[in-house]
Amino acid sequence: MMIHPKTRPIIAQLSLPSPIQKYFSNLSWEIDLSNNTNPYVGDFSDYPDVKHNDLKTLYLNRILGINPSHSFSGCVREDLTSENVLFTAGSMEGLDLILRTFAEPNKDVICVTSPSFSAYTHWALIHNLEVKTISLLGRDLNHINEEEVIQLKPKIIFLCNPNNPTGTKISAETIQRLCNSLDGFVVVDEAYIEFSDKPSSIFNLNKHKNLIILRTFSKAWGLAGVRCGAIIADKSIINTLRYVQLPFAVSSFALIKVEERLSSPEDTFASWKRINKNRENMFEILSNLKCVAAVLKSDTNFIMLVLKNFQKTMDLLNERNIHVLDCSKSLPNSIRVSLGTEEQNQKFLEVMYKS
Repeated sequence: MMIHPKTRPIIAQLSLPSPIQKYFSNLSWEIDLSNNTNPYVGDFSDYPDVKHNDLKTLYLNRILGINPSHSFSGCVREDLTSENVLFTAGSMEGLDLILRTFAEPNKDVICVTSPSFSAYTHWALIHNLEVKTISLLGRDLNHINEEEVIQLKPKIIFLCNPNNPTGTKISAETIQRLCNSLDGFVVVDEAYIEFSDKPSSIFNLNKHKNLIILRTFSKAWGLAGVRCGAIIADKSIINTLRYVQLPFAVSSFALIKVEERLSSPEDTFASWKRINKNRENMFEILSNLKCVAAVLKSDTNFIMLVLKNFQKTMDLLNERNIHVLDCSKSLPNSIRVSLGTEEQNQKFLEVMYKS
């Protein structure tokens, strides 16, 4: 298997983990007596499929077809195959895999934005990597100083897009300029992209070999308990990540549930429209409440807002047993509110009317 030239030196010295070597060899078999498993006790006695090519193809067909009006000038369906996809134990494993595979401890610089998903910094520090933070700019915190990033020369920059917790989206042009200007990797975390009407960075994958996309089934696909995510990238990146990923990281049960959801996606697609409609209604209401200082326009299934009397509102929400995310450390007096059911949303708004 081809190893990416920018991998850590130690990875280039390794072989594939022995439990999965046979699956990427030229071997073929009718009976497999090499796994030391118990054949008498049910459907899950065998290890999970490692390649799951059919499921990856189904996934690509679904995500490439979500917004058919988006331009395919950068990427056409034929450009992406199952070899461009690696399923992971949630996107959290995905970001950790990328760090362990490509970032050299005590040497490389990782760039993150602020405010953004704290896991990027958390795992980078665990791996003894230097983390440089740049501030998101603009009223909706959806711009960055590209030159500031370029000057840092990061091995990896993580861009949550749409961003958590702001819900806003950095432009595709910004991401493309960073891909063109950086020698390192641009990782775009698209955990919430299904809720956005703006195009995914997936449509530019064949233009930029240093672009890596993180996806998850936890959010829009409603499978958080299944723990499955995906990395979509150049084939050489995917091949290299296999040397680091724990063998059989994604369970057979997870793969079955993902296939079920992808095979019959109509209800899931309908739920996205319902959530987006509720989001627009919630945005309009919150924008006109006296207790709210600002509301950020969201491309996700949550809304970030700044409160005029932060503690009073939080106390009222706690009294009603409604939990929202306190984001005041990232942006003063701010909270992040997920879109729940219509009934849950109404109960939240009842508190806001009183605060």
